[in-house]
Amino acid sequence: MNYVVSRAALAAFLAVAAAPALADAFSSLTVSNVTVTVIDLDPNDGIAASISFLPDPAIYMGGALIRGEAQNYGDSLSGPGAQNRTYANSGAWPSTNVANSVQTNLAMQASSVTGSSSGVGFSALSMSGSALSGMGQRSRFWASTNVPGSSSGLLDFTLSANTQVVFSVDASMSAGTTNAIPWQGISESASVTMTLFAGGMAPDAETPLEDIAQQTLIVPGGGSDSWNGVLSASFSNLGDASTSGVFGANATIEGVAVLAAVPEPSTYGMLLGGLGLIGMLGRRRHRAG
Repeated sequence: MNYVVSRAALAAFLAVAAAPALADAFSSLTVSNVTVTVIDLDPNDGIAASISFLPDPAIYMGGALIRGEAQNYGDSLSGPGAQNRTYANSGAWPSTNVANSVQTNLAMQASSVTGSSSGVGFSALSMSGSALSGMGQRSRFWASTNVPGSSSGLLDFTLSANTQVVFSVDASMSAGTTNAIPWQGISESASVTMTLFAGGMAPDAETPLEDIAQQTLIVPGGGSDSWNGVLSASFSNLGDASTSGVFGANATIEGVAVLAAVPEPSTYGMLLGGLGLIGMLGRRRHRAG
């Protein structure tokens, strides 16, 4: 009886060893509580602290731009069974809500931005994606969100003298993968990045002042990570006259799923042959006893 149990356990072990190892990837990001705080750096100068966004975002500036991809394929995107789905959407106005999603057999991606007619042009955004592995298939998702969605990706503003402006958001992000085994030299991965940018010129009108706030998660195969917190970027006008500045927000997510190499038929044959040899030896020992 001990022999039978041992052989069954070994057979199960060999079956697991011969099976392909699936490797999936996931990423998500949510942003909320978008705030613009104006701070008077010299309350005694007689100038009220203020900010105005130029050009008027309700008339001239478009809303957010979202782009996304979902793919699954074998050796290449042009091979049999390959799928490639993409989208690109932008809001006509900052107050426009923008959303879209895309899906293949193994991958999906969805993004949305809640527009705002005041402030920096949005009040919330979310992005998520998943890439699953399949027999002989790898998959991938990718997405990018820009606010504003203009070609420069920057929103102009005018800031009063001796004034600081702070742009801040609450962000929650996560990324994860399920297996650390590469396939054909490619390892699974998942990532999330959120960036805020604020900048302008110093009082000498020659020196650029920039502040970049960025949080990134990069997860290799077989891991996971998450982050929750506040991102803030600021610009200070230390001059005695109003000056111009710019603000921008960008977010990206990406994930790649792969399938560990499937054993060749010859490998399966060796495994089965080894199991048969063990069985034969076991029977001889049983008869000898």
